[in-house]
Amino acid sequence: MEEDYGLKSFILRAKRRKEIFLCLKDRAKIPKEIATECKISISNVSNTLPELMEKELVICKNPEDHYFKYYELTKKGRDLIKKLGL
Repeated sequence: MEEDYGLKSFILRAKRRKEIFLCLKDRAKIPKEIATECKISISNVSNTLPELMEKELVICKNPEDHYFKYYELTKKGRDLIKKLGL
């Protein structure tokens, strides 16, 4: 499989993005959980999740809900974690 250096760079060049991405490694979480675990403001989490979704690394499990939206890594996201050795 061809290496995707663009995605690797996308994750590694921003500390906040990397932390949020890794926070979803084990299970789906709501933004509040991510913010608490990563010690990042909820607004930063809310701004970063769409960036990760745009790259198809993260998916919202219940987009129709207004509250308690759960986010988790896609297969592409899990594969990237393995490639990065994180």
